[in-house]
Amino acid sequence: MPKVVLISGGSDGLGKAIAQKLSPDNQVVILAHNLTKLKATAEELGCDYVEAELTDFNSIQSAVDQVIAKHQKIDVLVNNAGTWVDGGLEENDPEKIKEVIDVNTTGTILLTKAVLPSLKSQKSGLIINIISQDGLCAKKNRSVYHASKWAITGFTKCLQEDLSQENIKVTGVYPGLLNTSLFQKSGVQRDLSNSLDPAEVASLIDYVINLNPNTYLPDVGIKNILNTSNSMDNTSSPVIDLNIDPNMITPQEESPQFTPSPAVPPTTPTPGIIDITPGADSQAPTPAPTETQIPETPVTDIPAPSEAPASPEPEMPSIPDALPQPETPELPDLPAPSENTPSENVTPAPTETQIPETPVTDMPAPSEAPASPSPSTPAASAIPAPEASDSPAVNPLVEDPDLVNLIK
Repeated sequence: MPKVVLISGGSDGLGKAIAQKLSPDNQVVILAHNLTKLKATAEELGCDYVEAELTDFNSIQSAVDQVIAKHQKIDVLVNNAGTWVDGGLEENDPEKIKEVIDVNTTGTILLTKAVLPSLKSQKSGLIINIISQDGLCAKKNRSVYHASKWAITGFTKCLQEDLSQENIKVTGVYPGLLNTSLFQKSGVQRDLSNSLDPAEVASLIDYVINLNPNTYLPDVGIKNILNTSNSMDNTSSPVIDLNIDPNMITPQEESPQFTPSPAVPPTTPTPGIIDITPGADSQAPTPAPTETQIPETPVTDIPAPSEAPASPEPEMPSIPDALPQPETPELPDLPAPSENTPSENVTPAPTETQIPETPVTDMPAPSEAPASPSPSTPAASAIPAPEASDSPAVNPLVEDPDLVNLIK
């Protein structure tokens, strides 16, 4: 469906290229202050026109009312009008400074103000602000011109926030060096060999206005790929590029705040935990009682294990204590009280030392030992033999099974 498109500064330069691109499929109305040139361009392109002075709001409002009366609405507003100035601030003529600000900045704001009620009433619309790469960076000897463009960058970003709920889209276009008569009108000579063809920007505008109703480009830059930043300046003007992202220009609603209080540890420590943070000495007394409670439980449990080892003492240690006793040489002292046998008691001593050796080797075969004396039970008659004070009577005692069992 054809759209009603109002283009400021549409009689020449980029505005004319945009009107030429959009006229075949849309109802284009170009706006300018030079009526003669305005009529000639409208006839050439086959579009409508309206005269207005961008420095006068009454003139702007009258022109907008004429367009709405004739075409019933305005779907797209293209703020394209602009003028140029460079040089140091002290060198700029006050009247020229006023003209640049009035056309580039104030004129854009006033024309938008006049069209906005119509867009709000129809709950739809698109505003395209042709700004410049100079609205995103800073260059030497451009203070006035950059001020006029930076102002529109901020104006565009704010409108995007203000009008999003009204279903009105706002797009900022930032073209690079353009091959137009902008510089010639101001008496400035520039190398435009690597400049951007206005037709390319016009194609971009055509694309933007034909996007899906729910889609739009908030900001878009375009320039010749061979165009560097230096080529847009005078031969003696260095570039001071700030590399500013347009999104960074949006005022920050929330600023970071330093709140150290949440970082302070809680005043009440957790029971059973010791805080070693510097300056937390005041909290040391509180965990102290909790630590005293911990040893209380093992104290009650100490007597319990003490009773347990009482039982194993007679079991294990007693056995090794009994074994070395027969091995000690104290056994030969036994015959000492029987002084009646001086020479005979000395001989059995070595035999008694053999007694512990015999059971150690004969431990696995104790059953065989009693087997031999059982048949030789008559040897019990040999018991009275010691009564006759015979020395060989000691040897039968060693073979006695009762003595062997006692040693075991």
